[in-house]
Amino acid sequence: MRIAALVLFASLLGSCVDQPADVPPPPVEVPAEAPFVPPAVAQEIGGDVQLVPLTGTGIKFAGAYRCTIGELQYYMRFFERGSAAFVGGTEKYPGQLASMLTIDVKSGWNQVHNCPVAQRNDSLFIRSVGLKGVINYSGDVRASGDTVRFLRASEINGSRQIMAYVFVPDSELVPKP
Repeated sequence: MRIAALVLFASLLGSCVDQPADVPPPPVEVPAEAPFVPPAVAQEIGGDVQLVPLTGTGIKFAGAYRCTIGELQYYMRFFERGSAAFVGGTEKYPGQLASMLTIDVKSGWNQVHNCPVAQRNDSLFIRSVGLKGVINYSGDVRASGDTVRFLRASEINGSRQIMAYVFVPDSELVPKP
């Protein structure tokens, strides 16, 4: 009796098809949307980098943003044209590292990076490509531009950390000899 019930169930299950087995399913159309390629990625794959101005993002440009972790100082300076220069290390005097961050500073020199900044909605994205690998920054502007907060994710060693940078005006960053 169990076998008969099982055979009946299997035959009923097999008959619950909405089309014959020899009819192929209709083709699925995939929209041909171009994928978003951030400017930093476009540069890596040989494309031209087009900077998008950072006006209207809340970022301040007359100074640098600083994040302090122990004795290490990390500075990030944004430029209206759509790029950011940044560096990290120890300082002999306040503002020493920040003085290296100019609009035309070359990446890779003295641990300085100069990269395009992509903006999507209220978020900022930076992809820094160095000799050892890639570090991605994803963040936003807070407190009317007084702070920026980034998730720093290394593709080199997998480390991830939240870094809060506080704005320091140029007048406070004048390096001492």
